[in-house]
Order: sequence, then structure tokens, then C-alpha cells
Amino acid sequence: MKKLTLTTLRQQIFQIADEVLLTGQPVSIERNGKVLLLSPAVELNKSKSLKLKRRKLITGDAESLHTAKVGEWREPQNLR
Repeated sequence: MKKLTLTTLRQQIFQIADEVLLTGQPVSIERNGKVLLLSPAVELNKSKSLKLKRRKLITGDAESLHTAKVGEWREPQNLR
């Protein structure tokens, strides 16, 4: 997280605000020994699926998937 003084924020308020909105990363501002936090109210353009942890779903060789037998369709039995 980026840390700034209030003086720096005052000098670069528009650039810092644009950066926070673009990246979604909050910025902390120190004033008289206390810390303020500038952050977006709502995360824009962030899908819940983008926040998911990436996992390896295919075990083994991915090329062998086209020959794998998953099941057999038996229409009369499967429609019951």
C-alpha cells in the first residue's frame, strides 16, 4: 500500500485519485500521527470470478482427455 503525507496528497490529488480508481489499491495518508485511507467505494470492473484462486483442474496429460470414456448414453434409460 502506498503511503503519503497530506502535503503530497494536496499537491497530487487528481493523479492519486485516478491511480486509486484505476488500480483499486488504497493509499494511506498520514496526518498528525494518524492514518487516513483513500480507497474506492466500490471495486469497478472486478468480477467475482477474477478474485478466485487459480487451480490446476486437469490431472495428467490434457491431450488424453479426448480419448477418455466419460459414460455412455442410453436414451431410454437416461430419460427416466
